Amino acid sequence: MRNKAIVIGGSIAGKLAAKALSDFFKEVVILEAGEQRKEESARKQVPQSNHIHVLLATGAEELEKLFPNIKNELIELGSITSNVTQDIKWYHFGELKHRFKGDINIIQQSRLMLEQHIQYRTEAISNIIIQNGKVVEKLIMDDQRIKVCGITVKCLETGIQENMYADLVVDASGFHSKNISWLQEHKINVKEEKIKIDLSYSTRMFRLKENYCIDGKVIYVTPKLPEIPYGAIIQKLEKNKYFLTYIGYANERLPKNEEGFYDFSKKMALPDILEFLQHAEAISDISMYKVPYQVRKQFEKTKNVPAGFLVMGDAHTRFDPIYGQGMTIAAMESIELQKCLQQLNKIDKKFTQIFYASIAKIVDIPWEMTTTEIFRHPELRGDLSVKQKFQQWYTKKVYEVAATNEEVYSRLAKVIHLLCKPTHLFHPKVLFAVLLHKKN
Repeated sequence: MRNKAIVIGGSIAGKLAAKALSDFFKEVVILEAGEQRKEESARKQVPQSNHIHVLLATGAEELEKLFPNIKNELIELGSITSNVTQDIKWYHFGELKHRFKGDINIIQQSRLMLEQHIQYRTEAISNIIIQNGKVVEKLIMDDQRIKVCGITVKCLETGIQENMYADLVVDASGFHSKNISWLQEHKINVKEEKIKIDLSYSTRMFRLKENYCIDGKVIYVTPKLPEIPYGAIIQKLEKNKYFLTYIGYANERLPKNEEGFYDFSKKMALPDILEFLQHAEAISDISMYKVPYQVRKQFEKTKNVPAGFLVMGDAHTRFDPIYGQGMTIAAMESIELQKCLQQLNKIDKKFTQIFYASIAKIVDIPWEMTTTEIFRHPELRGDLSVKQKFQQWYTKKVYEVAATNEEVYSRLAKVIHLLCKPTHLFHPKVLFAVLLHKKN
């Protein structure tokens, strides 16, 4: 067993990475910039906590591998079980999807609840230590400058710096990670791919008044780019709470006050959003959140990438959050980390390269899915390749067919939840349905 691993960041990605590492290291230290977590309080480092989060079906499966029985525990605590094709009322590309009981089930809850329970499970692991109020200043390289052997850390309370050494350092400190600049100090340059999305969220939490319930467990009005760059999601949560989030692309102006929040519902294609507000009581302020870009760091293409330093979660790739892929990808990456540790004895450059190559394969599909959609808006794209033009044409046809065809909708849902690859949508049953389809 290896001696020590350090995880930078106490996010969900950080805790999942720590759990993966705990079976292979005598000691795993999580460094968290924020103060020790208090009950019912979100991490200040995660401003998106006050907005809707989705754990995709694949994410729930991978989470269960890391923390056995966690799904049942969350349900006992109040998580909502939802059948994807039956319990979600989905207005998508100008049509309402036909609902039926399918074979994909998910659990839905607030990010705060999920993160608190992962924290609880993590704290129960004896060789994981969480240190709060610590920020990383720089990476420490070995004498040959080919391996990261530690980090310089500053205590926020005292301002005192110290060096911490480890066999492996994992950066899971989120989108605002400084890993690019840390590596540049050692003349290691990592390329970034940035896609402009100019996404905004406006969210408020509600409780429903008596004798009213929404039509489903999620109501989703998806933006239809480019002509309708806004949408809305109502999500049922634990303790009879509901999130209503408005979504806007390309700097769409979203409401910041109570009157505007109510009036914006009248723009939606479904009357359910307005009806919900008429029967709901606000229990939080309105929270705003902006994501100007989705960003992917290409460590797998960095020839002089150092050994002993791995980057995961949003610190590696930040997706368009509307698709709910972030937490799921973090869980998939943690499982991949476990596999690498099982199969490879040394944490050397080969280990690092194999890990990043594996992560690239995990990221490739959701990255392509999100960019294909965002590039439908002329303000948010460059020149489209022939492949991208075909993808947009074909997926639009699939969306239209899926509104009434259960087989196609089921296959689409499996791709969205990362249970199947996009090639699942090229099955003859889908191809024939697409070719024969005529939009009403």
